[in-house]
Amino acid sequence: MSATPKMNSSQLRNKANDFLNSKRHANNLADILKLFEAETDNFSPLLLTIEVIFTELLKRGDLVQHIEPLNPSVNTPEAQYAKWLNECYETALKCTLNCIKMGRMSSRLQALVTACKLMQAEGKYPLEESVSYQFPAVRLKNIFSMLLDSELSMAAPIARFQEFSEHRDVQQYGLKVLPTIAYRKNPSSVYMENYLELLDKLLSVQIVVDGAVKRRADDDEKGEKVLCDAEGKPSFTYNPATCRRYANRCWGFACQWALLSAAGPRRRALLLLVERLMPLLSKPQQATDMLCDCLDAGGPISMLALQGVLELVRHHNIEYPDIYDRLYAMFEPAMFATRYKRRLMHLADIFLSSTHLPESLVAAFAKRMSRLALLASPEEAVALVGLVSSLLHRHPALKRMICYEDTPAIMSNDPYVMEETLARRSGALGSSLWELRALRRHHAPAVCAAAAAALSAAPMPEPISDDELFDAEVKRHFKTIELNFLRPQGMALPEGERLLQYWDIMA
Repeated sequence: MSATPKMNSSQLRNKANDFLNSKRHANNLADILKLFEAETDNFSPLLLTIEVIFTELLKRGDLVQHIEPLNPSVNTPEAQYAKWLNECYETALKCTLNCIKMGRMSSRLQALVTACKLMQAEGKYPLEESVSYQFPAVRLKNIFSMLLDSELSMAAPIARFQEFSEHRDVQQYGLKVLPTIAYRKNPSSVYMENYLELLDKLLSVQIVVDGAVKRRADDDEKGEKVLCDAEGKPSFTYNPATCRRYANRCWGFACQWALLSAAGPRRRALLLLVERLMPLLSKPQQATDMLCDCLDAGGPISMLALQGVLELVRHHNIEYPDIYDRLYAMFEPAMFATRYKRRLMHLADIFLSSTHLPESLVAAFAKRMSRLALLASPEEAVALVGLVSSLLHRHPALKRMICYEDTPAIMSNDPYVMEETLARRSGALGSSLWELRALRRHHAPAVCAAAAAALSAAPMPEPISDDELFDAEVKRHFKTIELNFLRPQGMALPEGERLLQYWDIMA
């Protein structure tokens, strides 16, 4: 048996046009579907051809099978042709879904886009005659089944899926469908990461819950988009309370797995929890054990868990006695190597915003941040010094720690213990902030300005970029710039001008 010959994009386009223009070329569709068996790497031309063909067929209504209630066994040529087209459509969808795991990455991404575009076309032009809004949830479920792979990471296709998950109907039906296929008891770490990544994309558009009030997703003022909204039919009705209930169900399935056993799923679960799910959970207190365990783990994981613990402490009356010691221990030189250092500084500013904190505790944080500013990059040093300046303003009694000298004697007799992880034992209250004086001689002007503002207990100035600083210096030193050696006395050129050798100035 000879192998099926491959076709280029031009040949595929011609075959598709011939098939769509005349039923005499119906075999062209079968030939195109057979090419999926011969291709092993680049499926993009085939996928684009399939998308064009079946989008046009759905728009025409050729896939709709008209069944009479009293005579269901109609065997006319038109009915047989429609049945054959539906079989080819199911085959094409199956091949498209299989391509999500096969071939080069560009083909895999195109396979996902084609599957979603066909789902959109089927939603606008359903296979069954209906006057109400219909969403092909079965197609979305099949797409999710391919994305939730146990052995292959689907990070790139799932990231591309966010283009479609931003539509309200995809979000609502996706949150409804996802728990129906997440029934595994002991999934692999790859499966858990794919599941959490997919759930994150479904929650990329914020769900605003305001009781049981329903809003229409085609409201232009809200900027909400609908994927399968067809003209002449009722619009999709978006229900945020329903989405919240489905999101709780999706997270409930994930909580049954060993999310903390591997580093990848643990980090992904924490990001999803603190950035997306905390406002949606009906019982946020149930996440306390997970957040506390991650907070005790140390490193970047503890920085992520800190945000969730802050949410529980501020809004859900959860007590964590050693929270400030945990926060104090996170400020170490290793924090500069993590991507969450800015998040840590922002959370520390929130934790230390109260003016009723013990003076010794605030002094320990101010001293530790000042010491770390000596090791940090200019941008991070400005942020740390800004935090110290805020602490000095909230607690005026700590201004006695300001030191205007940084002599070797002061540095050598400093009672502060940097290696101590407990704030109350660090000895910061008997120390001074000589680090701010040392930062006044930093090579970066922004750090010098921030340190000067902290020493003077003035509000921290806005950071100045290098370009703005250069422009300011130019304006200060160069008031006027001479363009000529000789000041012109009129419209005539000065004597000795070389242009006079080639041009005559006519009055």
